[in-house]
Amino acid sequence: MSNPSTDSPPRRRVPPSSDRLARREGFLTRSDLAALGLERRAIDAVFRALPIVSFPGYSRPLVRVQDYLELVEQSPYRGDRVRPTRSTHGPTV
Repeated sequence: MSNPSTDSPPRRRVPPSSDRLARREGFLTRSDLAALGLERRAIDAVFRALPIVSFPGYSRPLVRVQDYLELVEQSPYRGDRVRPTRSTHGPTV
């Protein structure tokens, strides 16, 4: 008689999120971004800003590592502003 706990195939080891950043062709989930230290509102902002990858039959949305790294590169804090602002009063004269 076989023992199901020893006959099951070994579980695939998923690399840490920080290691996935080295593979620019890879994908990140919301959980990966949380593991990288982003809070929920930041994760929501990332998913709004980037194209979402959705595979048929897989319910978790993904973003490409390359897209995420480019977004981070384009979003530095410059000391003069916290976030981009748009004037609601139109151009000044």
